Amino acid sequence: MNPTLASLVLAVLVFNSPAAARQEPGATYHSAKTLPALQKCLTDKLANVGEVVAVKADKDTTTLVLRDIAEGPMTIDLEPPSVTVTSKFVHGTRHLVEACL
Repeated sequence: MNPTLASLVLAVLVFNSPAAARQEPGATYHSAKTLPALQKCLTDKLANVGEVVAVKADKDTTTLVLRDIAEGPMTIDLEPPSVTVTSKFVHGTRHLVEACL
């Protein structure tokens, strides 16, 4: 099978899976806090749920990944004043994110 065709078929299967259909969309918020303040608050609060890893994209942008949890990873892009949850919320984390704004 052509590699391009195989990739396309795989993508269709992933996006049409029941798990993909059940995922709750993320959200975008605005915050007056600085990047270090947002990162510290979110890391401290989410660390009680799972492991939090920070990936620095550039000097003004960081992505936090909440991982090692049964529900799968949760990603949050920090680019003040924007805070964007780019994946589904892990159960019980929406209020933790909102408390840090």
